[in-house]
Amino acid sequence: MSALRSLLNPFAWRAAFQVVRTLWFDYAHLRSAVRGQPVNARGEPVPWYTYPAIEYLRQLDFSDKTVFEYGSGYSTLFWAGAARRVVSVEEDEKWYAVLAGKLPANCELILETDLLAYPDVIARYPDGFDVIVVDGAARGRTRLKCSRAALPRLRPGGLIILDNSDWLPESAHVLREGGLLQVDMTGFVPANWYTQTTSFFFHRAFVPRPRFDRLPRPGPGGADKNWERLAPPEEPSITIGDDTLSRVESDRPFVFDTPEGPRRLRVLGGLVQGRRWSALADDDRQRVIIYLNADEDPDEIARTMAGAGSDWNAVREYVRRHDRRRCML
Repeated sequence: MSALRSLLNPFAWRAAFQVVRTLWFDYAHLRSAVRGQPVNARGEPVPWYTYPAIEYLRQLDFSDKTVFEYGSGYSTLFWAGAARRVVSVEEDEKWYAVLAGKLPANCELILETDLLAYPDVIARYPDGFDVIVVDGAARGRTRLKCSRAALPRLRPGGLIILDNSDWLPESAHVLREGGLLQVDMTGFVPANWYTQTTSFFFHRAFVPRPRFDRLPRPGPGGADKNWERLAPPEEPSITIGDDTLSRVESDRPFVFDTPEGPRRLRVLGGLVQGRRWSALADDDRQRVIIYLNADEDPDEIARTMAGAGSDWNAVREYVRRHDRRRCML
């Protein structure tokens, strides 16, 4: 009966439908499936990697980087819009003919139908590449050979991407043994109905350069929240321990007699981006005890402190029972 009640709970169905909406529309999985092409919600091409891998890559700045791809396609178009230069090697003549006329000037597309010669195309570029993608042909252990050929051509601070890595354990082993750091991105991919893994193999000097003001940013369907500030605080500000409170508009001191001696607390309030906040701070121990925003009745702290008078035990009990407290008095 409890299982039936859980199934009939409208909040459970709402959460389940939201997951479907996020995958189908925010990630454009439905659009990709209908088209049979990997695209985002704006219809722009994305690689046929897993969605977690795509979300990570789209947040990095590759504008001055060079990319080499084993296997060409929608990923080539994606990299063409992100990187300074892209070189792709393709073994399928028909697909080569389709793609060749669609690529911009910063792309070089090479046809190599001999899979024995295919992995060594990268050796034509002695300066190496910042990003190397091992994808494309897989028969005849070709991706394993490509992984071996990629290692000496990876520039310091670079990245090798191995797609379908969950099906290529030996290739992943070779890249790990080459001294790279492996991070696996498992999840759904555009259009497909099953999950798979795209793995990143980072050179140990890899330092990501974000495209935006923060890394990571909320992904498609994510909650747009920021619990920590990267930007400088807005003045007037007050620093209490590790916390810097912005746009402080009120600061009321309270002193209580305790068995250990006088204890100084402060009730602070302000307005950031049109949203009110308030905080209870311990001035003696330099820490914020409670922080409330506009969703949590920021006037509550001031009312409680004013009503407590000189009763230290009442204040301690208020803090003890508060579900937003950070520490005890």
